[in-house]
Formats: sequence, C-alpha cells, structure tokens
Amino acid sequence: STSGRDNPNAQPTDLAVPGHKLTDLINYGPTLVPTTDEDLITDLVLGFPLGNTNTQLQEAIALKPTTLFVWIGSNDALVADESGMPSSMTSTASFSADFTSLMSTLHAQTTATLIVGNIPDVTLVPYLTPATTVIAEAATQSGLSTTQISAILGITDGDYVNATGLAEVQTDLQNLAASKPTTPLDDAGVLTAAEVTQVQAQVNAYNSVIAAQVAAVGGTLVDVNALFTSLKTGITINGYTATTNFLGGLFSLDGIHPTNTGYVLPANKFIDAMNSSLGNSIPDVDVATVAASDPLCGPNIQPGAGTKQLHIPLNAAQRTDQLIRGRAR
Repeated sequence: STSGRDNPNAQPTDLAVPGHKLTDLINYGPTLVPTTDEDLITDLVLGFPLGNTNTQLQEAIALKPTTLFVWIGSNDALVADESGMPSSMTSTASFSADFTSLMSTLHAQTTATLIVGNIPDVTLVPYLTPATTVIAEAATQSGLSTTQISAILGITDGDYVNATGLAEVQTDLQNLAASKPTTPLDDAGVLTAAEVTQVQAQVNAYNSVIAAQVAAVGGTLVDVNALFTSLKTGITINGYTATTNFLGGLFSLDGIHPTNTGYVLPANKFIDAMNSSLGNSIPDVDVATVAASDPLCGPNIQPGAGTKQLHIPLNAAQRTDQLIRGRAR
C-alpha cells in the first residue's frame, strides 16, 4: 500500500510504474476514474498535473530530457515465475516490435542520451524455492525419505516451486498426516528444470533484441543480466558473503526486488557503463557504506532469521504474486 507521492505538486522524473510490462510503458496512461489497483498506481506515478493522460513513453518525451535511463522488460519475464509456465511470457515477436518502437521513438523525438539496461535471469530470484529445499523440508516434517517425498510431490532437483506450489505442498503434508490421498504439484506450481531453460532462453532472446536496438540508436547498453548471474556465487561485502538466496542480503523480503545493497550493484553497473562509453568520471556508490546500514544485509538481519527461514514464506510469496501480476491481464 502507499499514501501517494511525497509531494503531489512536484513533477516526477522517475516514470517507472510498478507492474508495468513493456507494452504498458508505451500504451498505459493515467485515467481520471481509476477502477483497478494498476490504474491507481499508474495515476500516482504519472497523473501530474491533474488530468495528465501521458503514458511513460509520452511523458518521457514531453519532459525533454538530456539523459534517459531505460530499464524495462523484467515483468514480461517474471510472469513465468508466478504462473509456472514459460508460455505466459511476452512473445519474442511482440517484445521485439515494442522495443524497436520504443527505441526508435525516443531516438527520433528526444535528444536524450539513452542508457539502457537489459533483463536479468528471472529464475534467480528467491521468490522461487529450489525443489531440493522443498523436498528436504517436507521430508523432515513428514518423516518420509527425500526419495518418497520427491515422488509424492512430483518434483526433483533442478525444479523450482512458486507460491502456488508451496500452498500445494502444505496441502499434501496435511493429507499425509491425515492418511489422505496426495496429489503431485500441478504445472502452475512448478517451473521444471526444462521450463527454467525455456525461461532463460526467452530472456536471452529479449536481451538480443535490446542489444541490437540500443546499438541501432547509438545508446549505451548496461549488462544487468551478467551482473546478477555473477552474483549467484555470492559477493563479499564488509566481510559478509551476500547471496541471491532468501535473506541472503541482495534480495528483499518479497523475493523479487533487491535490498538497498542489492540496488547499489546495478546502479554502479550503470555508472561504470556510462563512464566507459561516454567518457564520464562519475564515482561509484560506496557499497560497503550502504550495506552497513541496510537492515536486510548481513549482520544487520535479525539474529537467527537466516537459520529460521530457509526460503520465502508462503504468505510473502502469495503477496509477491500480486506484484508480479500487476493487474488482471
């Protein structure tokens, strides 16, 4: 929930609307009579002055910027995590058409320097729980072997379980305790190892489009995908190894958005790319300083939290589902 913008009379220059996909950036503007949650958040971000109907793209042009930071497309991919189905992702053809239109329009209708980030591997986020973690936890709770639990749940090493799947696991464990029949997790509750590969391939296809179109307009590409992939093995900050695991210090409690520390790393990636391609000399943000006061990084996390909760709780994952959906589509 939100109480709105701090100053409703100030012109926002951060035009990003939570939940928006690429097509929304181009086509979805504020409405005088909002009827959905997404209408409300769109109005809060873009509805200035009162009555403004500009989309993110239209507003970016209207503000006549000298520099534009563009980072869009993660929601086009994240929907696969929530649905358990790679087929729910925006098609490569649609993404290509929209991203080409976005870049060519910004290039033609503004004089802004374009700094563009690509899309990270959305299967790395701790919203998804590895099947091995789920199996081990369920085996402990049920007293059965991991082999038995794997067969009962229908999941195996390499698979990932989302909020729907975690709820189904709870139901199966309750049925086991009551000697009732169990049901393997359905497709909506799991990204199988094969589906993970499909999602990664689709993200790579998006990123190929982004790279080509950024080059076509002379923009600067920021490889956020490579950054987050490198963080899989962890990064040492203030003597603590931060990871992409739940409560690992780099992702927040919703399992999707980075912590303060996690956001500094792509921010510095943007800075470094600008310095390299544009000849700037902007200093990096001090990661250690941010991490030292980050309540969700390293020793600042409440003592014992990392051992008490090995994966995202079901209620938190279900709330995250609402963030990923954005609105009924």
